[in-house]
Amino acid sequence: MDRPPAAKRPRLSMACNICRQRKVKCDAEYPKCRNCRIRNQICVTTDPQRPGVPGVREWLEIPEKINGNTGTQCDGLQRETACRHNDQNSPPNTSPQHQPQSQEGQQPSPSVEDNLSDEKLNEFSPVHQPFDTSLNVERGTNRMKVLGGSSSQCLAKSLDVYFQAARLKPVSASFGHGMRHAEELDMPLTLSLPGLPGRDCRDRYARIYLARIHPTYPVFSPHAFRESMEQLATVADYKHLPRDNVPILVLVYLVMGLGSDEEAQSVTEVGEKYLQAAAGLVAHLVAIPYLPTVQALLLLTLMYRGRNQEGLAWQTLGMAIRIAYTLGIHRPQTGSALPTSHNSHDERHLPSQIWAVCCCLERMMQLGCGRPSSISSEHFNPVGSLTCQSPYLQWNLGLAEYTGNISEHIYNYHPGSRNVRQILLDTARLDRLLLSWANVIPPELRPGNDIFCPDEEYHMAAYLSIQFHETLIALHRAALIAPTANFDAEIEKHCADEPSKFRIRNGESICVNSARAIAKLSIELSERGTASRLIPVGSLLLACIVLAIYLMKNPKSRLQTMDLELLKLCLENCRQQLARCNSDPRFMEGLAAMYDQIVAHHRVASASAERGHTLATMYQPDQSAQKASTWPPRNSNPQPTASNISVPHNHSNYTIPNNFLTPATYDDAPPMNNMGHASCSEEAHAVSRSAENAARAPLFDYLPATGKDQPHSQGDTGLHDTGSLIDQLASTGDGSNEVDRLFPFEGYNVEDLWNWMLYFDGPQPA
Repeated sequence: MDRPPAAKRPRLSMACNICRQRKVKCDAEYPKCRNCRIRNQICVTTDPQRPGVPGVREWLEIPEKINGNTGTQCDGLQRETACRHNDQNSPPNTSPQHQPQSQEGQQPSPSVEDNLSDEKLNEFSPVHQPFDTSLNVERGTNRMKVLGGSSSQCLAKSLDVYFQAARLKPVSASFGHGMRHAEELDMPLTLSLPGLPGRDCRDRYARIYLARIHPTYPVFSPHAFRESMEQLATVADYKHLPRDNVPILVLVYLVMGLGSDEEAQSVTEVGEKYLQAAAGLVAHLVAIPYLPTVQALLLLTLMYRGRNQEGLAWQTLGMAIRIAYTLGIHRPQTGSALPTSHNSHDERHLPSQIWAVCCCLERMMQLGCGRPSSISSEHFNPVGSLTCQSPYLQWNLGLAEYTGNISEHIYNYHPGSRNVRQILLDTARLDRLLLSWANVIPPELRPGNDIFCPDEEYHMAAYLSIQFHETLIALHRAALIAPTANFDAEIEKHCADEPSKFRIRNGESICVNSARAIAKLSIELSERGTASRLIPVGSLLLACIVLAIYLMKNPKSRLQTMDLELLKLCLENCRQQLARCNSDPRFMEGLAAMYDQIVAHHRVASASAERGHTLATMYQPDQSAQKASTWPPRNSNPQPTASNISVPHNHSNYTIPNNFLTPATYDDAPPMNNMGHASCSEEAHAVSRSAENAARAPLFDYLPATGKDQPHSQGDTGLHDTGSLIDQLASTGDGSNEVDRLFPFEGYNVEDLWNWMLYFDGPQPA
C-alpha cells in the first residue's frame, strides 16, 4: 500500500544568519536549526534590514479552529509574545518600539530563499526562541497574563522543544486553557450571606480543619475561634452584622468550607457555597485592614489553592502581606507585643505565627509562579522566633528561607552577571543547604525518605516532602534539559576541584527522582484516603512534565516502564482533580496528548531499535554465541504488557558509526543512511493502532460524563486528530535518522541554558 508523501514543513519568517550566508534552507529547529546542529555552530538570527535589532524566527502555521470560531480561541501560551533571541550580544530587554515587530511578525529578508509574500506573518507559532517570556492571551477579550520562568512554564516549554525535535506536536499550548480557572471566580453580583451549619456539622468541620490544616498553617487561636463561631451561630440575620465582625464571619465561612472539602477530599457544594460568600465580602475585608482581615485573607488563599486557583490565591496573599506590613507584625518586637482580645500565651505569639505563614506561602508560591517577591529577605522571620507547638510551621519556615534564596538564584539572574563557575558553585551551595535542612527533620518524617507516621499526620508530612522535591527540581532544572555529555563536560571544566561536583553532575537524576517521589506520594495519598486540599494539582503537573522530559531524553532507559506507569497514574490523578474543579476540558486534553505522544515516540524508538538489532545480527554472522547471548530475551510474539508499553532493549553490544556530534544517550543510534524514511514509516504503521488504543483509553476514565466535557466531543482537533499519532510521526518524519536524534539543546553551555530559562519580569540590570 502506497504511503502518502511526507507533509511539507511550514515556511520560515526568518532564516538564521549561518543558513542565510550559505544560501541554504533553514528549518528553524529550536533552539538550533538542523544545519547549525550538524556543524555545531552558534545559531543566531538577525534582520539585515534592521541591524542591531534582535530577530525572531518562528513557524508560520494557521491556528486550528475550535468549533468553527477562530475569533475567541486561546490556543497558545505563546500567542502574541514578545520574544528575544538568545544572542549574547542582544540587549537584555526589548524596548517598547521593538515589541510590535515580534507580535506582528517580521518582514522576510531579500536573501531568504522562499518567498513569503502569500503568508501571514502574525499567525500562531507553537515554539518561540528563547524562553524569555510568554503571554497567555485570549483573543476577543482583554484577558492577558505574563508567564514567567517558573519550573512548570520553563520545563513545559522545554518539553515542547523536545517534542518538536521528535516531529511531535507541542502540547504546552493546551495549558493556556487553564488560565480562566486559575485566575477567575464566577460569582453573582448580589451578596450571599448563608447561615452556618447545624451544631454537630459545624463542630465536625471545625474539628477536621483544626486537625488537618491548622498544624501546618496556624493563623488563629482555636479557643478564640470556637467562641467567635458560637457567637455568630446565634445571629439570625448577617445583613445587620456590625462591620467589625465581618472579618470573623469570613473566617468562619472559610473554615466551614475547608473542613467540608477536607472531609470529602474533593470540592464540595458546601465548600463552594461558603467560598462564594467569603469572596463576595473581600471588599468589606480590605476596608477593615487589621489582624482579623489578614487571617481571613490567608484562609482565602488556602481555599483557592485547594481548588487549583493559584492565580487568585496569589492576589489574596499579596493583599494579606500588604496589610500585615501596615500592622508591623513583620517586626518580631512589634508582632509579639501586638494587643489581642486575650492575653493567653498562644495569642501573644499569634502575630508572629501569622507573619510566618505569610512568609511560607509567599516563598512557596513565588518559586511556583516565578513572579517577584513581596517580602524582602530582611523581613523574613527566623525559625527561632516561633514558639508554636506544631513543628510543621517551623519546618515550612526553614524550607521557605532556602526556597527564597533559590528563587533569588534563578529568577534574579542577569545575563553576564555570573560566569559558569559561579552559577554552578551557587547551585551546589544551595543544594547543600537544602540537604542540611532536611537532615534536621526526624528520619520517619524526613523529605526524601519513606514516611512512617499516623494516617492523620501523613498528608502534612507528604506536603512538606512534595515542597522539598519541587524546590530540588527548580534548583537542578538546567541539568534536566541539558544534554548529559555536554553538562558533564562543563562540570569537569569549571568545577573539577569541587567535592560537590558529583551531585551537580547528576542534577538530571535528582530532578527525575524528585518527580518520581512526588508521583508516588500523590498515589499513596489517594490509596490511603488521606488526600488533602493543602496539595494543589500544580505539584503533580510539574512531576509529570519532568518525567516526560526524562522519557524523551532517555528512550532506552531500563526504568522506562516504571516511569511510564508513574506518568500515567500521576496524569490520571491530575485529570481527576481538574475535572472535579470544572477545569477547561481542553486543558485536560493536553495531559492526555502528552502521554500519548511519549508512548508513540517510545514505540517507534523500540521498533527502530529492534530493526537495528536484526540488521546487526544479520551482517555479523561470525558473532560468537556467548556474545549473542548477552542480549536481553525478546518475546517472539510481541503483545502489549500490563501497562501497554513495550520495553526497548539495550544495543550496547554492537558499534554503529557515528560521525555527528551527539549526546551519550544516543551514541549508538543507527546512521541516517541505514534507516530509510520509508522503512521507518512502515514500522510506525505496523504499531500505530495498538499504540493509539493502548495509550489513549486509560487517560479518559476520570472525565465527567457530560458530553461537553468529553475531549473528543470538542471541535478542537489540535491535540487529538482522528489518525494515529504514529501515523503522524510517519508522515512528518519519525526522528529515526541521525540528525533528528540530536538533543535540541546540543551545544548550549550552562550560561546559555540559564539565559533560556531567564525570568522576564525580574529586576533588570542597571
